[in-house]
Amino acid sequence: MGADGGSIPDRRDLVKTRGKAATADKAVSRERFFYCALSKKRLAKPVVADPLGKLYNKDAAIEYLLDKSAYGDGEQICPYINGVKDLLTLNAQPNPDEGEGKAPFVCWLSLKEMNGAVPFIALRHCGCVFADGALRAVLPNLAKIGETAEEPSQVACPNCTKTFDPTSSSAVLPIYPTQEVQDVLLTALFAARAVAKANKKRKNGKDKEKKEDKGERATKVAKLKNDRSASGSPAPAAANSSLTSSVRAQLAEQEKKRLAAQAGMSDAVKAMFHNGDTGKKGDVADFFGRTYNRYATS
Repeated sequence: MGADGGSIPDRRDLVKTRGKAATADKAVSRERFFYCALSKKRLAKPVVADPLGKLYNKDAAIEYLLDKSAYGDGEQICPYINGVKDLLTLNAQPNPDEGEGKAPFVCWLSLKEMNGAVPFIALRHCGCVFADGALRAVLPNLAKIGETAEEPSQVACPNCTKTFDPTSSSAVLPIYPTQEVQDVLLTALFAARAVAKANKKRKNGKDKEKKEDKGERATKVAKLKNDRSASGSPAPAAANSSLTSSVRAQLAEQEKKRLAAQAGMSDAVKAMFHNGDTGKKGDVADFFGRTYNRYATS
């Protein structure tokens, strides 16, 4: 069939199939749980984890944040770390067995070694580290990465008793998860940063508008005060003087009319009213001009 002495091609030779997924070397995977990703020194407290679950000695992580060139491969290992707020300080149980080849930390519940043989997770709210299977045996409703959250609830951490919501997909941080899970975590990290940046920009815009409004109000108030001081102050004085003159004129006019009306009165009628130029108050001449009271006849 092939004209080469009996060599017959089959489907594997003619059709390109999907290859096997690349698997990390077990020795390399094991070493990640023993040594810092940056300094390559053995992990020792205090230990921190980045948003993708990689482990570092805290002093090495801070040194990297202060000087990105402190470690030659830092930009390839964790270029997404911007500050200390991106790091989670872990509350890990030291391994009581410090023999050769033993993992530096163990699970708080099962005392299994954190050596890559079984998945480990950390609680984000407190940093306590557990074997994934041991914690899910205690908290069956513990959410997984990428799953839809159930109805919120509050439970206590089995180690430190701090309460948290186990149904939230962000409640746990897997330590050195698979590449697929790391991609999901990285996407969530960038999305959260974008939302935080948009909220900050919106808040700054509102604050700027408030400051501009306050500045405009202050400018208008100052302008009104200047206008009043320049042209408004003399006007009230002039108005008061003109008002006083008009009142005086009216009073003078009324006095003239009164005097004119009294000019045509007879002496008998004039004698009935009190005159300021008359003598004493008790004179008989002013008897009818006095107000009646109990002293009127005295």
